[in-house]
Amino acid sequence: MSVQAPIKMRYDRAGVAMAPLLARLHAAAFHRPGDETWSERAFSDVLNSAGCFCLVAIDEAEDETPVGFAAVRVRAQESELLSLGVMPAYQRRGIAQALILQAKQGALAIGAKQMFLEVAEDNPGAYRLYCEMGFDQVGTRPDYYTRLNNQRVNARTMRSPL
Repeated sequence: MSVQAPIKMRYDRAGVAMAPLLARLHAAAFHRPGDETWSERAFSDVLNSAGCFCLVAIDEAEDETPVGFAAVRVRAQESELLSLGVMPAYQRRGIAQALILQAKQGALAIGAKQMFLEVAEDNPGAYRLYCEMGFDQVGTRPDYYTRLNNQRVNARTMRSPL
């Protein structure tokens, strides 16, 4: 499959009113059976918390279609990429990379010096992406994620300087 580049993308900060949209994007991006998805309430909680922000990727060429998101928390000099997702039809177009860069810039502007994240061990594509984006594995969280039939999956903890 060839990689398609987006024609024209925009990356906006989300307000609390966008929590329902963010929940729909999350559910679409995490579409495998057993994937945990965030609720509208979870996004509202993030957006109402000091030092937190969400970004939405907008495809300007397709009637302003929202196609991805990133949720970030900043505390003192540390930040965490809480969640990142891109709609399946828009994957492999550089949107996740752009969201990560925008998230890093936003966290840096608030005072963070580094960014952390967790990625499931059964998601090698995301792990490779994070490595390409400057993250290094710094630990493991055993049984962090729950899949179908209560199968537990370890999380890789990763860190990148900003």
